[in-house]
Amino acid sequence: MALEKGTKKSVRKNSKRLEKKLIKGLTPSKSILGNNKVRLIIISIVASLSVIMSTQLLGSFSGSSSIKEIGLIFGVIAGIVPMTLFQLKEVQRRDSIDKHMPVFLLALLSSVQSGANLIKAIEQTANRNLGGLTIPLRNLRANMSWGMPMDEAFAHFADSTNTKISRRVTVLLEMALKIGGDIDENLDMIQKHVTEMQNIEKNRKSQLAPYTYTIYISYAVFLAVAVLLITSFFTEIEKVQESLISGGGASEGGLFGSLASMDIALMEAALFNMSLIEAVFGGLAAGKIGAGSYVAGIKHVVVMIVLAVIAFNVV
Repeated sequence: MALEKGTKKSVRKNSKRLEKKLIKGLTPSKSILGNNKVRLIIISIVASLSVIMSTQLLGSFSGSSSIKEIGLIFGVIAGIVPMTLFQLKEVQRRDSIDKHMPVFLLALLSSVQSGANLIKAIEQTANRNLGGLTIPLRNLRANMSWGMPMDEAFAHFADSTNTKISRRVTVLLEMALKIGGDIDENLDMIQKHVTEMQNIEKNRKSQLAPYTYTIYISYAVFLAVAVLLITSFFTEIEKVQESLISGGGASEGGLFGSLASMDIALMEAALFNMSLIEAVFGGLAAGKIGAGSYVAGIKHVVVMIVLAVIAFNVV
């Protein structure tokens, strides 16, 4: 009898260990996300250093300082782009979760109205294709099927989705499950609340979209004025300087004498640096206004910097 009890206890312990491993495997691991970020950081550093070193060597062989400056800029961009793509992919995943959340709630409501309880409705809804919400729902179903407490299962679901709307829906579903009562009415109320929140967010983005275009238009005007100054005004100053130097009037006073001492290259570099500063702050502002995130503005920063390089070196 003692041997049977010991074997039963060991089987229970092993089953619990296996259950914990399976539950951990079904839920998103922070260490995996951390490893992905570390890899991206390493890739970004290697790409940035390789671009900078290759352009610096090319500039040294050709004797061109502009190649070194442009290479330094694109080296920084090469270091930013991998992390930016990772963050944009995460933003797209969250947008997909929020987009499919009303569909998920409608599916829950229809299942409950057909006679299923809330837990059974969640299990049935997890079989559907709901975009970025599919994997977290299947993980939630698996966690509940393995006997995880509802509080922990919903907590894992909220952590895996990691959006404001999904966290609110998770709290409301958990409260509806604990309190009981008319589940149909509660689900209908939650679905209407989520739909209203998404409509408000859509209206906000549509109203703020013209401001993003305004930032690009103002930046294009700045680049056009800078190019006109370099191609017309600064070239005329260089001609005056050449005539003053050839005519021996560089040492005379007055307006034309002061033009002889002007450093045109320094003024062009100042305009280029100003365009880069405006690209950084304007791009971040465009991302914050359009998508509500400074990370989303990095793509605008990259586009504006490329436009500045083209304007100052090609046009």
